[in-house]
Amino acid sequence: MKIGGAFLITPFGEDEIFTREKFSEEQREIFQAVADFATESIAPQRDEIDKLNEDLTRDIMKQMGEMGMLGIDVPEALGGMGMDKSSACLVLDALGNSDSPSLCTTYTDHTGIGLLPILWYGNDDQRKKYIPKMMTGEYLSSYALTEPGAGSDALAGTASARLNEEGTHFILNGTKQFITNGAWADIGVVFAKVDGEKLTAFILDADCKGWERGPEEKKLGIKGNSTTNYIMDNCEVPIENVIGEVGKGAAVAFNVLYIGRLKLGAITMGGAKKAVKVALDYANERRQFAQPISNFGMMQRKFADMVVRLFEADCITYQTTGSIDAGTSENGVDDEDYYDHLYRVIEDHAIENSVNKVYSSEALWITVDDGLQILGGYGFSEEYPFARLLRDERINRIFEGTNEINRLIIAGIAMKKAILDEIPIREEIAALGENWMPEVEIPSDHPLAAEIKTVELGRGIVLRTLDELILKYGQDFKNQQWEMELLANMIIAQQVMFSVLRRVLQLPDDYPRQAQAVDVLHISLAKQMDVMLQESRSIFAHIFEPEACQAILASLQSSVDEHACTPDSIAAKQRVFQLLQRRGKYPFND
Repeated sequence: MKIGGAFLITPFGEDEIFTREKFSEEQREIFQAVADFATESIAPQRDEIDKLNEDLTRDIMKQMGEMGMLGIDVPEALGGMGMDKSSACLVLDALGNSDSPSLCTTYTDHTGIGLLPILWYGNDDQRKKYIPKMMTGEYLSSYALTEPGAGSDALAGTASARLNEEGTHFILNGTKQFITNGAWADIGVVFAKVDGEKLTAFILDADCKGWERGPEEKKLGIKGNSTTNYIMDNCEVPIENVIGEVGKGAAVAFNVLYIGRLKLGAITMGGAKKAVKVALDYANERRQFAQPISNFGMMQRKFADMVVRLFEADCITYQTTGSIDAGTSENGVDDEDYYDHLYRVIEDHAIENSVNKVYSSEALWITVDDGLQILGGYGFSEEYPFARLLRDERINRIFEGTNEINRLIIAGIAMKKAILDEIPIREEIAALGENWMPEVEIPSDHPLAAEIKTVELGRGIVLRTLDELILKYGQDFKNQQWEMELLANMIIAQQVMFSVLRRVLQLPDDYPRQAQAVDVLHISLAKQMDVMLQESRSIFAHIFEPEACQAILASLQSSVDEHACTPDSIAAKQRVFQLLQRRGKYPFND
């Protein structure tokens, strides 16, 4: 797979995806090295980092530079690690062991949206001037797009730029808001409109007169990361600091956000895996009614659900990175148009990138909230970790585009791909006709035949629902946010089912936790099919008259009764918890 949105059109039998079981020995060693560094060098300093300690943060960042972690996306020719996207997300997954969302925020902003605009769109002189120092940690970077009056509607920003009379500098004026790494950054990737209309990206550095920082924001969480506004008061930016071309700033701004969403999904997934262990250790130690609270069924259910959510997040993360890597494998970094091809592939995977951001950030939220509940009154105490974790995790559903905006992207891009025939969605819809179940050959004796049918049925439900929405609204569907949100939830559910099934089907025969992986598959399918049916029924009840609605819902239910599997989720969750208890940590990382 190497086409964005392919999970909507790919039937059983054409289903090889990348999973963590395909990591090379070198990748596994990288994962362990980063996890060890996070556990031994970052986690013990968590409280000091949270005091907004710039010197300590810079010192840790320089240590990460020495390990190569600040250059994971930078080609070897420029001194970087030259990692593919699967390896880059593996690093972020491992960094979740740091127990310091503040440090992770500094790191991801610096190596992602702070560096990639220069790497992807900058010229050779800009790359040579800035990137080596960014990879060592000598320079910290930032990204400034949001303004006080322009958040999700980023193109509504009013920051201005004009060329001076000498033609040597652009003069920037305006304010940028909520800048991660704000007070510490040596570099700022900033966006302003030249002559009031041409959105353009610029590099601010210490030589730019008129670049001022506002006071630190008093935030709910991630208190160890600097967040300020930027004030540009006749800020003088040399013309050689324009990134790309004048008027092409939107591409710079949004393409780096696409990959930022994927990476945010990876690091929140890693953090949630660590939270599971913290909660489990407590549940095994805390005794009530003469026994550990981990013996109680409702506690075990919470832990099983945590494991399933993180297995799902893991599957969609590496399915996506594998597809992007496959799409970019034909163009080497020495190719003249390598970066053009790279960000076209990443943009093509906009659905998957947004799915990862939404699903993993919400998985972290629910995991941390359940973890706090498991600790009970102690969870509410600042002496225990979950009060801080709950505050720190909250920003992830706002970062990199709110989850609401990302749901609009998911549904909107699906509609666009269908209408423009970017992938053969309309062909698949035509083949369905009045059916819900796609025509696909599934061997009757396949041990997972029922599960395969369930995933194929889910694909058919999504496609038919999308078709009905396009028939109802046409291109105006992009303005129907009530229905777009519901369709986005269905698409998320389908990618989860698709990737979890494929991972389980691809497990090696000697995989030691095969039976429990099938249990996870059963739990996931039951949960995601419930989402699929609930959201589709709400859509049909809204867009059809009552009689037509009853007919289509009766047809849908008949197909569900015929094709969808009905596993014993309670027994499956009991076995998943038992595996977690034996392993003492999230059990599917190795």
